[in-house]
Amino acid sequence: MKKIGLTADSSSGLLYAPFKSSAIITKTTIHFGDKEYVDGIDITADEFYLKLEKTNLVPTTSAPLLKEILEAVNKHKENGITDVIHFPISTNLSHYGKNLVQNINPLIEDINFHVCDTKSATILQGFLVSFAEKLVDKGYSVDEVISETLKLREKMNAYFVVDDLKYLIKNGRLSGLTGTLGILAKIKPILNLSKEGFVVPFLKLRTHHKSRNKIIELIEEETRDYKKVVYFVVHTNRIDDATILEEEIKLKFKNIHDIIKTTITPTIGAHIGSKILGLGYAIIDDYDFL
Repeated sequence: MKKIGLTADSSSGLLYAPFKSSAIITKTTIHFGDKEYVDGIDITADEFYLKLEKTNLVPTTSAPLLKEILEAVNKHKENGITDVIHFPISTNLSHYGKNLVQNINPLIEDINFHVCDTKSATILQGFLVSFAEKLVDKGYSVDEVISETLKLREKMNAYFVVDDLKYLIKNGRLSGLTGTLGILAKIKPILNLSKEGFVVPFLKLRTHHKSRNKIIELIEEETRDYKKVVYFVVHTNRIDDATILEEEIKLKFKNIHDIIKTTITPTIGAHIGSKILGLGYAIIDDYDFL
């Protein structure tokens, strides 16, 4: 009988999520000048964003090492797991997940390894992992877990207001937004985590207030015809604004199943910077067990 175990990377935000997960989290390394920090071990989100705001350095990140993922697989094997599904950050944001199956399979025996490309990041990625855990608990097969998880991804979306684009631009995580840094500094654009798993510019506005209100409008338009929606309020060192946004949507939206408010993990924050505010959703009308 098959027994399924899950792994994910720290981009998922599961280390900071307001819910528990049994998935084994493989860590990302943050390179901050000549210093290195393992996300969630050497530095917390609060520490990271305060540090980021006090420097002109643009940090970079390294994906989880193959060795660490292999250790997670073997740990599952020791616990009687027959199949491991790994849920990486969107392979269109980090390529490390693309060839994992081919790289790991020659190194393992008596256990099967699978990858589900979430086309996602932050807590949306983490929510997909949590959803997959529930499917496993209900007895779904590996193929069914992956298939249903990807179906849910099609019912998710998120928008972010960015204060400073230099992190996204210098790290190469943003395409399609033209102009010099001087020009771009004068706008507070809305970015979208697209269905294909890219971070793309959606709309250029001149003030944070206008961009913030616009993402509420966008989310309301996209979810108003559904009865059961999980909303995600995310931020990078903007907890007060995130709390205000949470309270506003509690009053405004009538189809709230849950609101998940959380910080964006430093692994992602290294590429998008501090003072981000975002709003996303997952439509779960079809899932009685959520």
